Amino acid sequence: MNITLTQSEYEGLIALARMAPVDQLALNMMLEEIEKTNGIKRYLLWVQWQDAAGVVPIGMSFPETWPAELRAKIEQVDVPINRQQVEDMVALRANKPIGILVTPDPNATLGWSTLDQWFAVQP
Repeated sequence: MNITLTQSEYEGLIALARMAPVDQLALNMMLEEIEKTNGIKRYLLWVQWQDAAGVVPIGMSFPETWPAELRAKIEQVDVPINRQQVEDMVALRANKPIGILVTPDPNATLGWSTLDQWFAVQP
C-alpha cells in the first residue's frame, strides 16, 4: 500500500512532527520511508552566527546552548538550499553577521562547517 500526500500536506506533517513530543528518530525514519516511496527529497540546514554588533550572552556554549536569536533552520522539499538563501536569512536577523556556520544535522549538534566549506562541496 502506498500513501500519496500533496506537498502542502507533507510540509504540514513535518511542521507538526517538529512540535509534537514524539520519538524524533522514529519519526524521521517514518518520514524518510514516505519520502523514498514518493520520490521526495527533503533539505534541512541549521544556521547559526555571531553578530559583530552584539555580544553572545554569558553562559552560551557552542553548539549545545547557542542563543535562539542567533540560530535558525531552513527546511524545504525538492529544492536544495542555496548559499544566497542562507545569507539572506541571516541578513534579516543580524546587523553585522560573522562566523556563520551550517549543519544538516536535524538536532543541530554535529557536522558544523563554515558557509565556504559547506557550499564548496554541495553540488
